[in-house]
Order: sequence, then C-alpha cells, then structure tokens
Amino acid sequence: MSPSGRSGGPLVRGAVIVCGAALVSAAAIGGGLVLAGGDPDVPGADDVHTTAPDCAAVPASVVDEALPDAVPETIESGPRPGGDTALCAWTSLGTAEDPGVLRVEFSALFTDTSGEVPVAGTEHAERALTALVPRTSDGVRLPSDVEGHVWTDGAQGTADLAFYTDNLLVRVAYSGVSGDGPADREDARELTVRVAEQLVEVL
Repeated sequence: MSPSGRSGGPLVRGAVIVCGAALVSAAAIGGGLVLAGGDPDVPGADDVHTTAPDCAAVPASVVDEALPDAVPETIESGPRPGGDTALCAWTSLGTAEDPGVLRVEFSALFTDTSGEVPVAGTEHAERALTALVPRTSDGVRLPSDVEGHVWTDGAQGTADLAFYTDNLLVRVAYSGVSGDGPADREDARELTVRVAEQLVEVL
C-alpha cells in the first residue's frame, strides 16, 4: 500500500517505473554522456555555454511544483561528441499519491571545426533540435521568444519538450500517474511546458 493509504493501480505504477527508467536510459545512451575514447571536444570562442549546466540549475521550486515530494534519482554529467551533457532526473515513486518521473537533459554543443566550413555552436544546437523532435510535435512559444517543441507520442501519461538557446539544447521529459491510470496527455504536456518556461527564465 502506498504512503497515502491507496493500493490501487500497482500495474500502472509499475509501468511508470519502467517508463521512467527507459527515459533515463535512452537519454544516457542517446546523449553520449561519455566519449568512447579520445580527448573531449572544446568550446569555440563564440560559444556562450562552455559546459552543460549542472542539475542545480533546475530550481527546487520547479521540481516541487512539477513533482511534489520528488527526490533526485539520476545525476550524471560528462563530455559527449561535440559538446558536454548533464542528465538530471527526479522521481516521486513511493513518496507521492500520484507518482511520476521528471527528466531534464542539458547539452552544450560546441562549434564544429572538423569540416571545411565551421558550424557555430548555435547552429549545431539548432540542427540537433531538428533531428530530435518528431514531425508530430507542436510549436510552443517560451519566455524570451524562445521556440520550444512539445510532443506526446510516447506511452500514455508521458510528454517531451525540447528547445535551444544559444548553443544549449534542453530536453524535458515527464511520465506520471493520475489516480489509477496514466496522467492525462494534456496535463503531461502542460507540465513539461511549465517546467520549460521556468528553465528559460533561469538559464
């Protein structure tokens, strides 16, 4: 029985655990947190973000609003091909009546000088965003006129949002439960948008 005294929905809660773990694993693998070999890439002179922000860049108030009673689950950072990445995840599984998992991934993408024509870090981030978001994503206007892209194509109760600012690519992902079923898709979407709005303000 949960701390709240409710015992309903164990299969759903189990699905959230699996989904949350999948979100974190996919990000760690796809984000390339650690290079397979060689020296890490270095930022260019015009790259605003020379490293990825650490998880402390996500205000505790943002996490508390999105996931009451959440605790840190994953904090990883390190070089990735062409930049630097930090992966942060929080979970309220086992502590909240309607549990969930929130993930924020920061990727500072550096100027690419490997080709004949250098690709600026900002353009690198824009290209990475284009490659990341599905065609079914919806555009959303964030503070400071930043354009975000949100989609709910995954499992029920999940939503993803991505945006870039300067040479920093940011991805927010949420998976949650409401009552005895997955969180409503629109609620999950709105939650990721609120988190992204607040992140833009502090980055």
